[in-house]
Amino acid sequence: MPSRLEKSQLTTLKVFIVDDSPSDRSTYTQWIRRTASIPLDIQEMETGTQAWEACKISPPHCLLLDDQLTDMTGLEFLAKVRRPHSHSKAPIIFLTGYGNEERAAHAIQSGAQEYFNKNTLSEKLLGHHMEQAIEQLTTIPRIRALERQSSIILQSSSDGILVVGHDGLIRFSNPAAEQLFQKTSEQLTGSPFGFPISANQTTEIDIMSEPGRATPVEMRVVPIEWDEEPAYLASLRDVTEQRKVEDERRRHEIERQYSQKLESLGVLAGGIAHDFNNLLMTIVARSGLALRALPPDAPAREHLDFIEKAGLRGGELANQMLAFAGQTRLDFQVINLPKLLEDMAPFLRATLSKRLAFEYDLAPSLPPIRADQAQLRQLIMNIVINASEACGEKDGVITIRTFEWEPTIENFQSWYVIGELPDNRSVALTIQDTGCGMTSDTIPKIFDPFFSTKLPGRGLGLAALLGLAQAHAATIAVRSQPDAGTEFTLLFPATTRSSSPKKAPVFSVPTQHASLTKKPMVLVVDDEEDVRVACSMIFEEMGLQTLVASDGQIGIQVFQQHQHEIMVVLLDLTMPNMDGQQFLEHIQGLNATIPVILSSGYSEEEAMKRFHNPDMAAFIQKPYQVETLIAKIEDIRQKQTRSPHTPDL
Repeated sequence: MPSRLEKSQLTTLKVFIVDDSPSDRSTYTQWIRRTASIPLDIQEMETGTQAWEACKISPPHCLLLDDQLTDMTGLEFLAKVRRPHSHSKAPIIFLTGYGNEERAAHAIQSGAQEYFNKNTLSEKLLGHHMEQAIEQLTTIPRIRALERQSSIILQSSSDGILVVGHDGLIRFSNPAAEQLFQKTSEQLTGSPFGFPISANQTTEIDIMSEPGRATPVEMRVVPIEWDEEPAYLASLRDVTEQRKVEDERRRHEIERQYSQKLESLGVLAGGIAHDFNNLLMTIVARSGLALRALPPDAPAREHLDFIEKAGLRGGELANQMLAFAGQTRLDFQVINLPKLLEDMAPFLRATLSKRLAFEYDLAPSLPPIRADQAQLRQLIMNIVINASEACGEKDGVITIRTFEWEPTIENFQSWYVIGELPDNRSVALTIQDTGCGMTSDTIPKIFDPFFSTKLPGRGLGLAALLGLAQAHAATIAVRSQPDAGTEFTLLFPATTRSSSPKKAPVFSVPTQHASLTKKPMVLVVDDEEDVRVACSMIFEEMGLQTLVASDGQIGIQVFQQHQHEIMVVLLDLTMPNMDGQQFLEHIQGLNATIPVILSSGYSEEEAMKRFHNPDMAAFIQKPYQVETLIAKIEDIRQKQTRSPHTPDL
């Protein structure tokens, strides 16, 4: 037989030849064997009874049936084999020696596959029709199996599948599509699809499965044929989770870029504050010296006093810039946050507008936090003042709340968050107002230096807040809507109370050389000439002799020449050629007990980070008043005087 029989996946072809003529049976057997390409199991039978019993035991793949048998007719045999409830599906080729068309039609109606007259039957014709019979036998089950598999795939697919006709009406839907539309198959079939279709393209649509709730869906469309008509197959994939992941990725990218931007601004602000403090140092010191030289009734005192105060206020602005840069000095203590807020309440009510009402919801038993009390007060004040200004001249309510935050309760999905959310329980501070609120586009800008939605020149209020929060390892979360107010939440790491006392700074008094003069020396190492001159004038007024150096290298040379006469070193942190850290290491190698006062525009904490093993007598932050520097020097002189190894100065 032709090659298509080889595709039938039959290992052995079983054929029953039922004919009362032995010669006819032998002829048909030879014809079939010559044309077959697979192994054969041919069984010849003379009667219909034999064939019927054999069919019940092991049905054949194909059966050749003579019309006239010794015990029954071919039609009677067909009636037995094709009766209802019979499981025999083998194709039957009906053979007769008479050319009776009516009998042939009856045989076909009774279940015969083909009908042939024995007188016209040939080897080629028999082989051809047996091939067709077997092909039908094997192809139909495969088609049905494929249909079952296709149905399983369509029914179990997580993607919605629709067939849409050229008229825009839905012809078919699978369960996933019915879930997307929240409709049954009956409701969808015959209804308009409602979305534009572009063949061989991928588009995004929003399916309104419920009122007010749109499901984002990615749609792929390909042209197909359905019920012998052109149609479209639309594959619908719910991309809600994918969009959430992409939105989260974009949010993290924006936060990363914003963090880098603030870090760069912080470096810039820190550098500006340092240089600014050097200029202010000269202004404050010179005005202070002038005030000390003038009599109490001198008319110029008022102007000099104003200049000195303006310089100090400039120093406060520089400190705000350092706070924004996260370089402000912090004195950490264990603090009860609700108690701190209770203590601040009278001050807030007295300071802010009388049209504002304050509401408090303070948890009574919160764990303490570690914070700088003064800076924490400033942090709270910055937020409250911002809330007050947001309320304007209208009546408003500011709600201050504390509670213990847990990651499983609030994940701040709808908030703008700066910093990493804690993994453990934290102490939360929330300040909420009923003011004008902000748009979602405005919120990320509020921590930018000098950004304001109010009058220009508002300063570094919330920018400084960001630096202070980061210095306290606190996370900031903000949410707001226009005309619905703003809410700030800060998450502080919880701590436990510690009874260990704070260690006092170590201070070593130098052993004085026998050649110590009656006029002690002070070495000033600073790269700013105006600072060196101003300090020299202060020390001269104190009766001290001043040595100066513009950088660390020159300072070492001066120190080597006069190390036994120098009482104290006033050292700047940042200098060219050799900075304060390198200079300190050199002179401590020559005299480990020499008192050093470190001077810098940076905070003490930030300045001390630059030293591997800092051993300072004192720290003084620029700009400082004349009296502050004098007090530091006098303190060192008194300690030297009390030392039993030091002669009177």
